Amino acid sequence: FAEADAGQLTFPTKFHMVEPLLGLDHRGKTIFRMSVNPQEIIRKIELGTSGLKLRIEAVNAMCEAGYPCGLLIAPVILTDGWKALYTGLLEELEEGLTEKMKKQMFLEIILMTYSYVHRAINSEAFPNSPDLYDKEKMTGRGRGRYCYRPEIRAEAENFLRKEIKRIFGDASIRYIS
Repeated sequence: FAEADAGQLTFPTKFHMVEPLLGLDHRGKTIFRMSVNPQEIIRKIELGTSGLKLRIEAVNAMCEAGYPCGLLIAPVILTDGWKALYTGLLEELEEGLTEKMKKQMFLEIILMTYSYVHRAINSEAFPNSPDLYDKEKMTGRGRGRYCYRPEIRAEAENFLRKEIKRIFGDASIRYIS
């Protein structure tokens, strides 16, 4: 992509092992997105992935290496105490990200969707992981698929937008879905 006349490559990750990428001649045509979540959710749900502090260090390093960088807050899981968890995440990001990263970053936010197929795969691979389906908060979105009810999604979106504005000012939010 560095040598192509058109196009860019974008990739998200939940892993901190970026060292092999730092010295590449990417010419700004590779967009790096670090997926983040509160450390408690990483520990309980995103099993086998890098911790939040390592993810922050990795995105800072990629930014310093000249990659266009963003943060993918995903999946946003509306568990008990979710507002405090996501405020804490944003505050930890504000404290841990370099000034360079904060100035050029963009945010993308994806609220969790749920499917019985994923549940079956995850329960086999990670038998001790919590069940994330909540019939009070979720509604059908096709056969065996669920998402948060519209009013709950709207509350989460409004909350996240307000907290991002409060903590990061006019940071670019590309979308919340």
